Amino acid sequence: MLPLKTLLYLFLFGLAVFGAVLYHPLLGIYAYLGTYNINPVSHWWGNYVPDFASRYSLILVLATTAGVILHNYKLKFENFLERQEVLLLLFLAIIWFSVLVGQGAGTDYNVYKMSKLVFVLFLASHLITSFRSYEGMLWVLIIAGFYLGYEMFLGSGSFRGGRFDVGVGGSDFAEGNFLAAHFAFLLPLIGVLFLKGDRRIKGVCLFSAVFILNAFIITRSRGAFLGLAVGMVAALFFSNRLKEYRKKIVFLMIVGGLGAVFLTDPGFWGRMSTIQGEDTLISTSGTSVEGRLTAWRAAWAMFQDHPLGVGVGEFFRFVGRYEPTIPGKDTHNTYLRCLAELGFQGFILLMLLIGNAFLTLRNVDRAALNLPGGRHHDYHLHAFALKIALVIYLCAAMFITSVYIEEFYWLLFMPLFLKRAVQNELREAESARA
Repeated sequence: MLPLKTLLYLFLFGLAVFGAVLYHPLLGIYAYLGTYNINPVSHWWGNYVPDFASRYSLILVLATTAGVILHNYKLKFENFLERQEVLLLLFLAIIWFSVLVGQGAGTDYNVYKMSKLVFVLFLASHLITSFRSYEGMLWVLIIAGFYLGYEMFLGSGSFRGGRFDVGVGGSDFAEGNFLAAHFAFLLPLIGVLFLKGDRRIKGVCLFSAVFILNAFIITRSRGAFLGLAVGMVAALFFSNRLKEYRKKIVFLMIVGGLGAVFLTDPGFWGRMSTIQGEDTLISTSGTSVEGRLTAWRAAWAMFQDHPLGVGVGEFFRFVGRYEPTIPGKDTHNTYLRCLAELGFQGFILLMLLIGNAFLTLRNVDRAALNLPGGRHHDYHLHAFALKIALVIYLCAAMFITSVYIEEFYWLLFMPLFLKRAVQNELREAESARA
């Protein structure tokens, strides 16, 4: 007899697969994102999932693709390719190029993983093209985040040194620092839904935020803490353009900050007080042998010797040649890992993806001003939340390696989802006037 949680998962999974094929492929994208965030096989009840269903990624991608073919008339977008999609395609080309010019003997798993991700994101960017579907995606993230937060509240996962280490979260971010970055960028997305929602939505957002914030504190990640702190400063800056909501945003940040302090313990602040230690840029003593600066110097030296990059996944093999004290270690830095493995061309493409994400959000703000009936407020709020989420994650990425982490690129594509939503809404408004 299968556990109830396993049965529920299989029921929802089957519903999503058939729904994507027979009703709307958007259901397949939502299910993919939800299962990616929760990673069922990492939970005890996931051990009872049949082998075929553990390949949720492949099954849901196939179901969504079939749904797109059968229901292509439901797709609404102005341009088949937007700049962010072109940049991602070029970035993928650089990844495959690294197989030819890199120092590896074969093709790393992450090359295939990124190829699959690009395909999934292209499906998503042509399906999440309305305001409703965009908010639906946010609810998938928030519900999954609440579930993970609740699991950590119950004590799931393993702990080391008084902090959460690993065992809860998606396949890409089950480790504490990655999971902390995930929770941190969810907070502004929840905050905006709270601001614009009715009492019922506010209640759900508040309930989810408490568990997510508590889980963030349990991770005791100094890098993500820095990212969240920088994000709060950025929120004060970007909220200048939201005069109608600025006071509410500041009030919400104060209440959230006080709530976070209430949830913390002396151990949390004790760890944060060592923020100059091995998790940060100024690590030069103590555990500096395995500290980030040592790996960062190795990455820079590696890039100088191989300006076209050593190839995807090859940093681990080469780092010992530059720093014999840390053989097989990671860079703990997204940007330097990209530079070392994908070369200057990969680094430039990644920077262009990031820069274009912010540019797209600026364009969303401008385009939304042409919407009738005060609809621009909703888009301005979501664009604001995405700016803060990006700032938080990009800062945290200084201390984790997200070059091949799926959710990083989902976050970089969310501005495009909003752009296509506002474009469709503008066209509908023009048709109504005509």
